[in-house]
Amino acid sequence: MEKTQFHTLIVLQVKIIYCLLAALGLSVIAALDLHEGQYGFAAVAAGFALGLVLYAGYMLLRRRKRSSPYPEWIMVGLLSVFTLFGMHQSEQVAHWIYFVPVYTYFLFPFRAASICTVLYSIVLVPMVLTQFEQDSRLQMLFTYAACYTFALMYALINERNNRQLAEIVNTDPVTQVFNEHQLYLDLHKEMTLADRQRSSLMLVGVATPDAWHSLNVDDYEQRLGYLGSRLRKHLRQYDACYRLNSDDFVVVMPRSTAEHAQVLKTQLLEALAGQTPPVILPVHAEEYRAEDDPHSLINRLMEGLHDH
Repeated sequence: MEKTQFHTLIVLQVKIIYCLLAALGLSVIAALDLHEGQYGFAAVAAGFALGLVLYAGYMLLRRRKRSSPYPEWIMVGLLSVFTLFGMHQSEQVAHWIYFVPVYTYFLFPFRAASICTVLYSIVLVPMVLTQFEQDSRLQMLFTYAACYTFALMYALINERNNRQLAEIVNTDPVTQVFNEHQLYLDLHKEMTLADRQRSSLMLVGVATPDAWHSLNVDDYEQRLGYLGSRLRKHLRQYDACYRLNSDDFVVVMPRSTAEHAQVLKTQLLEALAGQTPPVILPVHAEEYRAEDDPHSLINRLMEGLHDH
């Protein structure tokens, strides 16, 4: 299993487990409401619990790279509306507000979750201050602030860990440049940005010399590592280098022209000129065209590279 697939599988499993645990907690709330004769609130809690179980089953059975986010948005939206408007009917609903920030930060990316919880808090706080007595509202706001802080700290730690893990997953361990999976992700973004800004985008392909393929594994990887370090050294701040599964390298150069690509080629050849024996390094550049997609651009680059 590839590292990217393993990472996706772990994230999916954690989300499934969280949905099931949240469903269990809501089931307990539904049972308590039912015992106290609050049949309407019991039905709502049971409905949310059933929805979480069904969504967990959906993610488990689908087993694709990414499940649809719409069920998550629907459930968070319904929960927010229920808590905000339900407080008019019963103080018991107010205890559901503590569940909103935790649930939102767990399911959504940090930025989207932060926007949602801030907007929710802006609406919630005035409602609590105007609808409840002083003792109740202080207790509710304090508990909500504690849950919000816990969720925020969890999200910050999780965001940092995800970034570090993404670097590990999307980086080639031998050359310390990005791998082919990350290339297609980044290239799609750069092509969209180039279209929007009407700027140029250059790709430089670097092929490993044929003589290296006859080396043993340790020597071959050592040469690849050295070539990767030379490429990283001569990149500009906004350039990025990638190693393909074929052991060719691709440098993505946003807002660049053929002259910029030629400068990189010259610098790279000069850096390897002192090697013994001399290294014959095939290098080829291609410019992004409006009709290109990531695969067609890479294919054209590889054809030009290996035709040299």
